[in-house]
Amino acid sequence: MVRGAHPIARTGNTLPARALGWALCGALALPWAATAATYKWVDEQGNAHYSDSVPPEQTRQKHFRLDVQGRQIEVIEGAKSPEMLQREQMLSRLRAETAGLVEEQRNRDTALLRTYASEEDMRLALNDQIAQSDASVHILEKYRARHADILRTQEKRAADMERQGQAVAAQVLKAIEDERRRIADYEDKIRVLENKKRIIADRFGRDIERFRSLKAEQARASHGALGEVFAAYGDSGVLSAVACSSEAICAKAWALASSYVLNYVLSKTATPLAMETERLVYTSVPLSDQEIALTLARIAGSKEETVFLDIRCRRSSLGRELCASPRVQEIRAGFRASVEAGMGAVP
Repeated sequence: MVRGAHPIARTGNTLPARALGWALCGALALPWAATAATYKWVDEQGNAHYSDSVPPEQTRQKHFRLDVQGRQIEVIEGAKSPEMLQREQMLSRLRAETAGLVEEQRNRDTALLRTYASEEDMRLALNDQIAQSDASVHILEKYRARHADILRTQEKRAADMERQGQAVAAQVLKAIEDERRRIADYEDKIRVLENKKRIIADRFGRDIERFRSLKAEQARASHGALGEVFAAYGDSGVLSAVACSSEAICAKAWALASSYVLNYVLSKTATPLAMETERLVYTSVPLSDQEIALTLARIAGSKEETVFLDIRCRRSSLGRELCASPRVQEIRAGFRASVEAGMGAVP
């Protein structure tokens, strides 16, 4: 019996005609089913072959592993050239660096979720910090006002001396100078606190937006997330990466690359945006076999930076199939061309 087939009722030693027909149709529809094939390869004449093992002479050539439905789930490369090995090493390094950036952000996200239970908690914490700063500003303003009164008194003494034709006493001049310095010092401290309030408000604003995004992502991922797989590069010799050596060029390359990714998000070709920082753009985990997720990273190096795009699909047979599809290869192939076209030329 072919693996996975349903038991067929027997009458004595003879198969019913209908059951025999079903069995023959199944064997014709799935050429690999007769041998429980798990591999496919193509010979020099272009003929496809299916088997549960690969001939020794074929193992050094590209072949494919199939699932039980005969869908391609893995490309097994043959002997690799030095260029291919170098590309794989570079890809492995870029993915490791990207994973580090993602992990850093996730650690910050975890800390944020552990610190606050709700947006209301965050707003209360913001109000508390602003109130503390306001209290300090109020105290400093009282000190400033007190010394402003002292300064006016000393300035009046100096003016009276001048009207009487007297030289202004040295101690009066020193008192005026001291009070002006104290007032300026209080004003500096007040400006620092006012700037601190703005920084606190901006940080909480970003944290509240991030908290809201994380909660939405958690709710989304709870509906069908099975994990992710990366898209393979196949025979393509070009990584979806752009190297740059100066801050100005790298900033421009990053802006163009981010725009490239966000265009796919806005067109709903890619999953919704889940994470966006100065060095990372990360879209949501794919929930269906038809969804594509994108990761963009700005990776620092000793002499240059690399802006790198990677593509993720759902961890399923159909998801792997999607990650090997022309649709995904088109996204990858267009990345470098799009960035370089926007730059004019990228070193």
